[in-house]
Amino acid sequence: MSDASHERLACADRRIREALGDVGLAFFNFPSLSDVQRKAIPRIAEGKNVLVCAATAAGKTEAVIAPIIWRLRKQSIAHHIGPRLLVVAPTRALVADLAARLTPPLGQLGWQCAAQTSDSAGADFPCDVLITTPESFDSMLVRRIQHKQGEITGHLLANVAAVFVDEAHCFDGSVRGDQLVFLIARLRKLRSSALTKGWVGTDAIQVCAASATIHEPTVLAKRLLGSDAEAVVCPGSRPIDVWTAENRWLRVEMPMSANAVAELIPVTVAFNDICELLWRTLKSGECRKALVFVSSRGECDLLGRELRRFLGGRREMSVDSHHGSLSREHRQRAERDFHQQKDAVLVTTSTLEVGVDIGDVDVVALVGAPPDTSSLLQRIGRGGRRSGLTRLLPIARQAIDAAALGSQIQCAVQGNIESKHRINRWDVVPQQIISYIRQNQNRGRSFTALLNLIAGAWPGHDICSLAEVHIRAWLTEGKLMDIRGAMHLAGEWDNFAAHSESDYTIHSNIRSSSAGFAVRNELTGEVIGHVAGKDENMDTLTIGGRQHRVTQNDQTIVVTPVSDDGMLDREDTPRYRGRRRPVSETFAAHIRAGCGLRDDDAPIVATPDGLVWFHFGGEVFESAIFSLLPKLQGISLIAGVALRIGRSFTSDELCKIEGSCVTQFTMNQGFRLLEDEGLGRFADELPPAGVKALTESLGISVRLTNWLLTRRVTAANSLEKWPSLQRLYSYC
Repeated sequence: MSDASHERLACADRRIREALGDVGLAFFNFPSLSDVQRKAIPRIAEGKNVLVCAATAAGKTEAVIAPIIWRLRKQSIAHHIGPRLLVVAPTRALVADLAARLTPPLGQLGWQCAAQTSDSAGADFPCDVLITTPESFDSMLVRRIQHKQGEITGHLLANVAAVFVDEAHCFDGSVRGDQLVFLIARLRKLRSSALTKGWVGTDAIQVCAASATIHEPTVLAKRLLGSDAEAVVCPGSRPIDVWTAENRWLRVEMPMSANAVAELIPVTVAFNDICELLWRTLKSGECRKALVFVSSRGECDLLGRELRRFLGGRREMSVDSHHGSLSREHRQRAERDFHQQKDAVLVTTSTLEVGVDIGDVDVVALVGAPPDTSSLLQRIGRGGRRSGLTRLLPIARQAIDAAALGSQIQCAVQGNIESKHRINRWDVVPQQIISYIRQNQNRGRSFTALLNLIAGAWPGHDICSLAEVHIRAWLTEGKLMDIRGAMHLAGEWDNFAAHSESDYTIHSNIRSSSAGFAVRNELTGEVIGHVAGKDENMDTLTIGGRQHRVTQNDQTIVVTPVSDDGMLDREDTPRYRGRRRPVSETFAAHIRAGCGLRDDDAPIVATPDGLVWFHFGGEVFESAIFSLLPKLQGISLIAGVALRIGRSFTSDELCKIEGSCVTQFTMNQGFRLLEDEGLGRFADELPPAGVKALTESLGISVRLTNWLLTRRVTAANSLEKWPSLQRLYSYC
């Protein structure tokens, strides 16, 4: 950049900061702004609803929060009761992180910041900015109504004039995302009601969001923030250096094919090899800290234990594990230790994928492929924030991982993010109906009010008619009852809501199960975590990256830590709740690209054990193949990728499958097709019309038909023609 260009930017940055006054001084105490801040701040300061998209560590949060605060401070309010800005984040950990991050600059302005989750009760105290999760947002709408002498005099959230949604990609195409759409619609209704009652002087609400990884950001902006919303997008990425099987760093360049990247990735199943690979990266250059992502909680426990033993004799390092079945105290300590230590390794599942501040990360290791490119970008975005360079150690547990990782890394370099299935999640509606009726203090809601709630969240000409079908079905089923024109909860819905007061379960769409057995440290009394099942005869247990000796094994598992030099080499991780992540259509496409095949390639290959069809369709399409082509006598060889078949066939046979058969298959599958999309916990409450609406909106029939019509089925006499497929087959 020339000196003149640099000076122009510096002048522009000064003007933006000066326009924000003391807000600019509080939030931007550094000489220059980032590109996204230059573009987003003026638009948000004008009052626009904006989705801000830029790379990690680009200052997106400040780009949104600062101009919102500037606008809010200019607005007068009749009486200051409750927060004026509501910040919504996807996890409790991120809520706490944002509260710690925003408190200092807000404090300089005389504003109070608080967090409201099941872990913290910031809403009990006066604050200007309240940070929360969708579930606590839902709870506050229902439970934070203010009374005086039996009369409703206000609501905690009535003064909220702006909402900021952080990590918006977490709410894209998910049940929690549609829940948030409903909550924002309900907040707008609350503001409108507050205006008519004289609680507020205006019912205007500004809604903004931010994320680093969004496909079609303008579409998401309008869906999440409102029809008048816009997106401010600043493309850009940091260079990615990959540690290769040849034990060297290699810059991934744009021309490299997915297959070329895949061939660079080391493949191993041995923990000792993984430890050795990580140690080699830590010895190279100025690498002191590594964040290691794995695919399961059991693997997180075992790899943490093995790294502790392996690295202990080579460098004094902090080694810990972090996953969702570990206690909040354990996770917070692991985050804090990693942040504070000079030399540290933290093994984690997706729990650290979202941006909790854990300090500088020199190397990000991926043991196995994440679900998609968006997830990969979030994980590698944790590294190189100080240096501006991402050092990535990809490790494949098998050839499938190598192929998928190769394609995902190439897509990350090119900036290609997979599309989301953005549909109206009718499995959210039962929960929102229950919550919305509960909010009205036992007075019920009119039939029209319920229709308007759904139509307000999902504008569309056909929404009201389908919503009416749902509500009448719930009346017929006895889940709602009409009392003098007001809809009240009845039957199991009324019982459920009445017995959910203590744990707030009516406010969550997350499918969950019981915590299971607690594991407690006998020496400290601390609960380390919870496990789903246990072996009555186990004498050691590895959890949280440490091996423990079991001293008591009943309703609570009591353990004592084993010293690092006394660890026993055994598979002793506990059973955790959860299920295997199915191979999606998107993930299968990454495997195909990483094998060097074209988008339409679906070869049949003769192997010593018979014919194998590499269809790369994912598990949903694979189940369709079993149903629509039973004469193939297909047996799953690689789930969602390859079938062992009894006979050969051509593309013409796929093209002859009737569309009516495809449609019938999708209707028969029902919720099975929705599992990959993450069903809401109230999905079983849907009437048949709701299940049909969900299934049809996913477009499975159309996608499956197009997929069948475009497969290029070719035959090969042996695997020698397809070296990449030979690698896949060798791991079967």
